[in-house]
Amino acid sequence: MKSTVLAVVLTALLLPAAAPAQTHCSQLPALTPDAEFPRCTERQLTVAGFPDHLHRQHWYDWQPPVDEAGRPYGPGTLCQGKTLLENDELVVLPDEKRYRQFVMLHDPGYEPCDVLGFVEEVDWANHVVPALLGLATTDTLTILNPDNTQHYKEQTGQGVWRLYRLRGNEVTIEPYPVLLARTLDGHAAFMLVTDWILHQALPRDLPPWLHQGLVEYIGEDGTHLVNYMAEFRGENSVLFSPPLVDAILARGVDPDEGADRENFRRASYSAYLMVWQLVEHEGGLTALQGFLGQVAEGVDPDEASRVAYGMDLTLLADLLDAARNGEPGGKDMSRQVPHKQP
Repeated sequence: MKSTVLAVVLTALLLPAAAPAQTHCSQLPALTPDAEFPRCTERQLTVAGFPDHLHRQHWYDWQPPVDEAGRPYGPGTLCQGKTLLENDELVVLPDEKRYRQFVMLHDPGYEPCDVLGFVEEVDWANHVVPALLGLATTDTLTILNPDNTQHYKEQTGQGVWRLYRLRGNEVTIEPYPVLLARTLDGHAAFMLVTDWILHQALPRDLPPWLHQGLVEYIGEDGTHLVNYMAEFRGENSVLFSPPLVDAILARGVDPDEGADRENFRRASYSAYLMVWQLVEHEGGLTALQGFLGQVAEGVDPDEASRVAYGMDLTLLADLLDAARNGEPGGKDMSRQVPHKQP
């Protein structure tokens, strides 16, 4: 008996340690240029939610990444807490901050480090997103930071469920302190930079489901979208078919705020799920970059889709239809708290 127990103990000691349970969005595989797809099982999604790594910049162990030239980028490169760091690329004026491809305009009452956090985050996104899309822009983006939420609504004509309004190379963001308080600042930065690059690098617009789906997918907004859906769940599905997604996203802001909030979020979630399926299960980033690269070179999007996916965009949308395919983690995905460090 003793020998049997000893053998069991020795076997346990010799076996490799079990991988830690993935119970938090940040513990799932990150979206990287060399990621293997699909990154998650349906069971993992049900337990942990969709991957979300865009809160880690606020965690105690965050360190700014370094680019190929050895330069740090992203959160922690311009400010440490409220202390402004020396940086030859940063221009600080009372109501304006200039850094690399970004100009931020704001009320002069802010101290530099009250607003530079968002500049750090869009710089972070601008180092990451081009490698994911295979696209980039050399333009400069001007970021307008309103004084408060009411000012944001007046300037944009939209509610706070829409995190920014992008027009060409100018964007009005929900006030950075508000985004920070809502723990959506990292998502807003990555979504905004993705949106901006797609518009500036492509000679023609993608279908709304694909454009918005990419914005949501690259911006890792899935877990938040699932949380938002709890309000709208009932007997009927929260998901929309591709034609309805396109119609809602193309028509702009609905003057009925309640309808705009619900429809925008449901359409964005449906678009997100379509692109989740597209990248995770239909060729990964290789196929996506091949498609986007052709469109960037002037190839008709339908023809580019045939080359990359074997069908035009109408058939591709039908294949990815979230209303028919459902939610990969199921309808009973538990509510997640992605901003809380595991």
